[in-house]
Amino acid sequence: MTFITIFSQRLQHKHVLRRPLWVILACSGLLLGFYSPLHAQPRSLSLDDAISMALGRGEEISLAKAGVRAAEGNVEIATSGMLPQIAASANYTRLLKSQYGSTTTGTADTSAISKALNSLFKNFPFGKPNEWTLGLSASQNVFTGGRLIAQRQAAEARKHSADIDLTAAEAQLVLNVTQSYYDAVLADTIVKISRDALAQAEEVDRQTELQYKVGEKAEFDALRTRVARDNQIPIVLQAENDRSQAYYRLKQLLNLSLDDSLVLTTPVVDSLARFAMQSDSSTENRSSVVQASLNVDASQAQIRVAKAYHWPQISLFSQYSPVAYPDNFFPNFNEWLTNWTAGVNISIPIYTGGNIGGNVDVAEAGADQAIARLEQAREAAAMDSRIAFDNLHAAQANLRSTASTAAEAQRAYEIASVRFSQGISTEVELDDARLQEEQARANWARAVRNYQVARAKLALLKDLPVNPAQATVMQSTAQTAVTQQQASSPQQTFTAPASGASPSGATGQ
Repeated sequence: MTFITIFSQRLQHKHVLRRPLWVILACSGLLLGFYSPLHAQPRSLSLDDAISMALGRGEEISLAKAGVRAAEGNVEIATSGMLPQIAASANYTRLLKSQYGSTTTGTADTSAISKALNSLFKNFPFGKPNEWTLGLSASQNVFTGGRLIAQRQAAEARKHSADIDLTAAEAQLVLNVTQSYYDAVLADTIVKISRDALAQAEEVDRQTELQYKVGEKAEFDALRTRVARDNQIPIVLQAENDRSQAYYRLKQLLNLSLDDSLVLTTPVVDSLARFAMQSDSSTENRSSVVQASLNVDASQAQIRVAKAYHWPQISLFSQYSPVAYPDNFFPNFNEWLTNWTAGVNISIPIYTGGNIGGNVDVAEAGADQAIARLEQAREAAAMDSRIAFDNLHAAQANLRSTASTAAEAQRAYEIASVRFSQGISTEVELDDARLQEEQARANWARAVRNYQVARAKLALLKDLPVNPAQATVMQSTAQTAVTQQQASSPQQTFTAPASGASPSGATGQ
């Protein structure tokens, strides 16, 4: 990073003619004055602070953590089938009217018989107004044909996949915040460059106007410098609008109010320690490939679950049930009667109408799909890694090229300014030197940003997700964007900056 710092310092000390301009003040007032609350205090924000803030507040992380909790719950559910199931119950029933009530009425003879029956069956439930039933039941699976083990294996595979989802969400959020942060820094730089260019054009116009008034310049020269100055105004307006949008995207990622005022304190030329080392880029260790492999394991476990229903399902059970039929509301201890049962339950599938076979077919089809997705993930991960390395190498080469070009363009403009002030050169030569210097500085700023983003992606590559279905489309889109950027004209350089780099740090809005 030494050569970045050297050229950054050279560009920072470039002599640029500056003066208060009513145009700049008007543009700044229109674009920023109405969007920022007067009472808002700027918040200093480094890139490390932004990443920590996003990881603590991001909805993506909350969603991934919820997925981990759900997967842990599924593991517990699958494990519970292997353990004893014990339950307790209590039940009370109040008899409002009974068919046995007639035994207490009738003649004297029948009355005596009724009394004898009541004495004989006093502890039986016939016609008793109160009934209490307690229950304690237990069951234990003994043989399930491997179904419970397979269910637990599938749940554990999905739990590991959910853990990878969380790691991948964190890595993707870190990359998104880093890119958005550098986008905002680059937007600040583009605004500064466009304002410097406007100040230069304004100064040239002022000098030419004075020379025209004293007869040293023709009216054509004065008109030309005035048009050059006015043509710079839309570039400044567009750059400031693009900067506002870049900051909005960063604030959205950080869950900050869009009205908050930020001052970005990490220059794009500074490297973060977290991005110093490249992560493992081997295909089999990529997060998406590992997840696809775990999905294959889970799918194969589901096949075993489906096939397990061909086997008998054997379980043990026992139930202890005290009952009481007291005349009063609450029973006495000696009024309780005991029921206690134990047994073995064997369920043998004889004919299921194709249900088991259909479930096996569904599970095998799911496994075939999982294997195909694993191959897609491997191919996409290999291509993504290759593209990431190519982008880094291209960014390094572009950075070296644009750094020297920016220094040379700066020196050329200084010489052109001296030649113009001494009357040796024309406004055309000076205007051309200004556009070249403006373009070179913007290209250098973008090159630094692209280099830092490429380094960040390689540092996070192992944990970053890969979408096999969109990999080819993303590659084509990225290549098209690069081609369009390289073919842009100097005037287009200052419109829609999509990323952030700053030779001199960053100031926010």
